[in-house]
Amino acid sequence: MMTYPILFNVRDPVVGKGFLAGVAVEGRALMREEQDGFWIDGVFPGAVCAGGKSRDEALMRFRETYRMVLYDFAASARSFEGFKKEVEQFFWEETPGEAEAWETAAAELRRDKSQAGDWLPVTTKYSEPSIRVALLEHRNLEPEENSEERVELAGDSRTKAA
Repeated sequence: MMTYPILFNVRDPVVGKGFLAGVAVEGRALMREEQDGFWIDGVFPGAVCAGGKSRDEALMRFRETYRMVLYDFAASARSFEGFKKEVEQFFWEETPGEAEAWETAAAELRRDKSQAGDWLPVTTKYSEPSIRVALLEHRNLEPEENSEERVELAGDSRTKAA
């Protein structure tokens, strides 16, 4: 069974009690093909998991699960600062061994790009995982906050984020 090293770059506006936050992540996940479909385990963030009968369904459910975690943090946070702290801690919590498994899967894909198929683009450059949680002021919001999401396979060298 194949294991795919997934890179995802997403932005989410999140409404909390008295605040509007923007959460931007460059994350990592592992997609595993199983007998019953596909399962995605988060690497950064490590506490998210979802599955589906197809790759696309698994990706959609993973994205929904991640978004719902953010909404849960917002619902329980008493302030933006509390929300930010919880989300950042959540993002950096690792499941033991998953970061190494992700690196191994990325190295295997570099050796044999034919494993990727044509369902996601394979990137040749990527950054280390990162998260940015910002307090947004509604009067200063711009359409650029609705940036396009990106999901790719990690298949070659990486670069450090600027």
